[in-house]
Amino acid sequence: MPLIKAFTPAAVIYSLLALLLAAFCLSAIQIWHLGYQWHDQQRIYQLLLLCACAPLAALLPQAALPRSALLLLAGLFILGLCSSVLAALPEWALKEWSRYAGLLLLALLVSGLRTRTAWQYSILWAMAAVGFIHAFQFLVSYLTAFISGMRLLNADILFSGFSNPRFFGQFQVMLMPVMALLMERCRQQQRLALAALLALALITQWCIAFTLGGRGLWLGLLVSHLALLLINRKLWRILALQAAATLLGFLLFVLLFKLIPLWLGLDPALRDNLRTSLSGRERIWQWAWEMALANPWLGAGPMHYSATYNPIAAHPHQVVLQWLAEWGFAATLIALALGAWGLLHGTRHLRQASANELDAGLWVAIVGALVLAQVDGVFVMPYTETWLAILIGLAMARCSKPTTPSRTQRFACALIAIPVLLVLGKVLISEAPTLPQTANDYMNQHHTGWTPRFWSQGWIPM
Repeated sequence: MPLIKAFTPAAVIYSLLALLLAAFCLSAIQIWHLGYQWHDQQRIYQLLLLCACAPLAALLPQAALPRSALLLLAGLFILGLCSSVLAALPEWALKEWSRYAGLLLLALLVSGLRTRTAWQYSILWAMAAVGFIHAFQFLVSYLTAFISGMRLLNADILFSGFSNPRFFGQFQVMLMPVMALLMERCRQQQRLALAALLALALITQWCIAFTLGGRGLWLGLLVSHLALLLINRKLWRILALQAAATLLGFLLFVLLFKLIPLWLGLDPALRDNLRTSLSGRERIWQWAWEMALANPWLGAGPMHYSATYNPIAAHPHQVVLQWLAEWGFAATLIALALGAWGLLHGTRHLRQASANELDAGLWVAIVGALVLAQVDGVFVMPYTETWLAILIGLAMARCSKPTTPSRTQRFACALIAIPVLLVLGKVLISEAPTLPQTANDYMNQHHTGWTPRFWSQGWIPM
């Protein structure tokens, strides 16, 4: 975030939050804590950020929500709280409930930056910086494979920052539109050198995407860009930039992983980009649906899909089925209504003459993530869901009217911040310090592997 010149309490608070956001960003760059998995490290920094934002959401500026949205949110979290209390493992259910509540408060806190456009772009530049570092690390890893004499090109080794290639793809589905919108802004401001640097990073990100074979990523970006084109054709430059980066990224992929290995007689280990199977999703979807039918009113309880062991995954890789199984039909319908309201609100804003590349990029990133959530755990992975909440907050800041939030909204934020602080704070104090040993003990005892949910060892109770 930009340097705050006025030394005020608000300035100090925003500066501290900026430091926490920077720490969260860096949690996908390097393992800073020995013995922790990428997923666990990112979860810990996510919880730190949410605990810091929760009490401030009621104090700092935020977008004013309409009464209908407030009622829907109240109904959603009341149903979720009832489901958590009545669940077989209420302590674990409350962790999930509190995390979602914390993400809501984070989005509202970011929405308060409506009049601070420079701050909005600073957040996006932080996201782009992470993407640039990942692209640089990827190219360095590729060169190291030859310089070290290993001559081994394995897609799963060349990328870093995430425990699984799919988790990287979840971040990319939001990162790529953000990088494209920043490129367009730099072009408009005649900052061509910076635009070229962003272009190189975006092209490399597309090369990584082709290397890892993320079909859901491609689908999410395709649907979101086509939707943008249908809503406002005047914002076509974002689509054109992304299409050009896609083409150049594919050519780079062909060069690095087809032509050069062919010339050197190497056989790179790549993921199949043209596979047509669901990778076992049809089974976990079926189990989630059966759980939903068995618990139609309040669900089995937040996070409780991971309370019943299966040989594939601790979450169903489909957000609607996940909510149906764990929160129940009523809460899921409310969540879908809120999502539809947000998309409709964003669509109306995009159709206005004042809409620009920032609005277009945020739309594509958010819609792309929502599409990907239909086949992947976007609402499970800490790095992904936190960035999604931040981008939604920025979109709210862009779309909201200059009105003051009601006392009811302020009071609700203050009220919901209490369990967020208590529950997530307890996790940080009592669970996080001993997590590696606890996870290893559980896996040794139950003969399981890494199946991420709340932690990298996702089965509960642990």
